[in-house]
Amino acid sequence: MAVSSGYHIQDILRSIMKKTTICVTLIYTLFSSALSVHAEESSSNKIFDNASLFIGQGVDHNFLEMPRYIATGNLDWESSYMTGIAVGNTIGLIGNAITPLENTFLGSISHGYELVFVQHSGKQHNTEIGAAYILRTPDAQLGPLRINLSVGSGLSQALGNPTYEDGSKADPDRRYRLQLLFLSELEWRWGEDSPFSLITRIHHRSGVYGLIAPQNVGSNFLAMGVRYHF
Repeated sequence: MAVSSGYHIQDILRSIMKKTTICVTLIYTLFSSALSVHAEESSSNKIFDNASLFIGQGVDHNFLEMPRYIATGNLDWESSYMTGIAVGNTIGLIGNAITPLENTFLGSISHGYELVFVQHSGKQHNTEIGAAYILRTPDAQLGPLRINLSVGSGLSQALGNPTYEDGSKADPDRRYRLQLLFLSELEWRWGEDSPFSLITRIHHRSGVYGLIAPQNVGSNFLAMGVRYHF
């Protein structure tokens, strides 16, 4: 019996989780649209300061189940794959935009944005584009290894029919192209000065409990890739 090449991704992800013994914790934070960031500028004055290349595979779990299944490595992989690129920029620290947070842990969290371009294959063959607002923690150091956690939320548009994604209970055959995009990522960097880092992330699309699309619509992918900081 042939083994799908997609399972290489599963083996790599399991190895990372076992060696580091770090469990991915998801933090879903909603911020008001009134958040003022206009007074803060990127130190590099660039539109983008990083670029990433990643691959991913779909998993048959809902979003709230993901931490448990990732931690145990007991994931139900599906034959739906993605190849993507992302470009992003760090605007600065939340504390510089919201003065009361300046001397708190929240004030040391950086914020920025990311644009995502994905090509799907396997159970669906469509292109996906998305944009997300990103929050990122300071680096935690484990010897020379530096790790940070980020979460991001925005919108994702499928250019084509996302046939792999779940439909609603009322109309299971209908697909919804515009959905919420939620990204949760661990970034791993060896040494302080290296421009390269490894990323492991969850790529989630959903209808936000009926706000954008009906409940139960959406998909979840686990992905890994390489990021270059410039």
